Amino acid sequence: METYAVITGDLVKSRKIKNEDVESVLESLKGCFSEINRLFLNGNGKFELYRGDSFQYLIPEPQKALLIGILIRAKLRTYEPINSAVSQKKSEKPIKYAFSDARVAIGLGNMSYAANKVTESQGEVYEKSGNAFDKLEKNNDRLLIVTPSKEINEELDTECLLADAIISKWTASTAEAMYYHLLYEKNQYELSEILNISQPAVHKRLSVYGNLKSIQSFINRYNRLITKM
Repeated sequence: METYAVITGDLVKSRKIKNEDVESVLESLKGCFSEINRLFLNGNGKFELYRGDSFQYLIPEPQKALLIGILIRAKLRTYEPINSAVSQKKSEKPIKYAFSDARVAIGLGNMSYAANKVTESQGEVYEKSGNAFDKLEKNNDRLLIVTPSKEINEELDTECLLADAIISKWTASTAEAMYYHLLYEKNQYELSEILNISQPAVHKRLSVYGNLKSIQSFINRYNRLITKM
């Protein structure tokens, strides 16, 4: 049977997001879903928001699920609250702290019933994604992948913990650079034009703060494991 991926997630600490910011956060998330669907999935992905702060994303190309999950978290971490202010020395360039994030549970498997709404579909892929999400909530983690292979799961458990430790430290500025690089494949010169910063500053955001080499290595390893599954 054909293998799919489903991402089940929710906003982290969504109740702490001010009322005037909620709509902007959700619209940003919808925009992220649409861009990913257009650029990576040829419009074949299906996403749905439910219960206000939760979402599911059906991905017909499971080898792309990890990259998509990381992009979702990066996009959310770029968001800055309305009228936010961070006190620091006047001589320092303002740091854009990340105020938003998501739990991302990725499940892989077959699908027994495809409904018009993602949340009403059924199958192994939904069960594994749901179980992964329950485990994230229980352990207070933010990234987990569950596949039909126990051996692959054991490896990915460790790699997800390491990647989560990196992503959870991204500031909004770092997340923004990572998002543009991973989604649009922009090089450092192009990013310096988009972000209006110097090329060395882009390099620092990607390589030093974003730990791009480690994140890309994890994505590549995931792709190889899933392709052989």
